[in-house]
Amino acid sequence: MTKLCPFPMLSMALASAWRLLEGFSPLHLASACLFAIIIPFVIAPLLGGLPGIRSVPGAIRLAGHVVWDIVIANITVARLVLGPVSRLRPAFVKVPVTVTHPSVISLFMSMISITPGSIPLELSPDARTMLVHVLDLEDEEAFIAKIKERYERPLMEILEC
Repeated sequence: MTKLCPFPMLSMALASAWRLLEGFSPLHLASACLFAIIIPFVIAPLLGGLPGIRSVPGAIRLAGHVVWDIVIANITVARLVLGPVSRLRPAFVKVPVTVTHPSVISLFMSMISITPGSIPLELSPDARTMLVHVLDLEDEEAFIAKIKERYERPLMEILEC
C-alpha cells in the first residue's frame, strides 16, 4: 500500500473493468486511470481494515473452486427442482465459524450464498456460528466439513487474518 495507490489490486481491477466496459480510446484510458486512483482514495476509510493477500495463486485456485461448485450446484438444483418435491430434504444447519476477521466472515458467507442450494441466514452475535439453509441435505457433518474445507480453510491460508 502506497500513498499514491492505496489499493493497487483494486485500482488495477477498476481500470481494467472501466477499459473493458467503455472502450479503448485515449480519453477512456485517461478516465480509467483517473477513476482507478480516485475511487480507492474515497473508499480507503472503509477498506482500511481489510486483510492482505498472502497467496495470489491460492486465491485463483479458490475462485476456480467456487466457480466449479456454482456450476455443479446449478445442475444439481435444476435436477432437484424439476424432479419430485418429495425427494427434497431441506434443512437448517449450524456451521461453526473459525475465521474472526469481519471481512473474511462476510466473504465466507458470500461464497456460500452464491452457490445454489444453500443460503446463510444468520450469524450469531459472537460471530462463531452461522445458520445456513440447505435445499437438499444428505449428511449434516459432511456438508459442514465440505464448506469449511473448500471455502473457509483456503480463505484463512490466502488472507492475512
